[in-house]
Amino acid sequence: MTFTCAAAGFFVFTCTAPDPVPAAARFCETSALVRYSAQDTAETRRQLRVANAKFRAVCGDR
Repeated sequence: MTFTCAAAGFFVFTCTAPDPVPAAARFCETSALVRYSAQDTAETRRQLRVANAKFRAVCGDR
């Protein structure tokens, strides 16, 4: 995180920090529900169901 400060000599008048994007917002912008096919193994389908449940819990139905 980078702070921006206004100063004169040894005195600091103001400092501001940019608002970071919350991790959940980044996740929702870069992720999507994943579909699986009939050729996927049971373990792969289970992992995709977990990933999709995480997406729905954080991002809702988009």
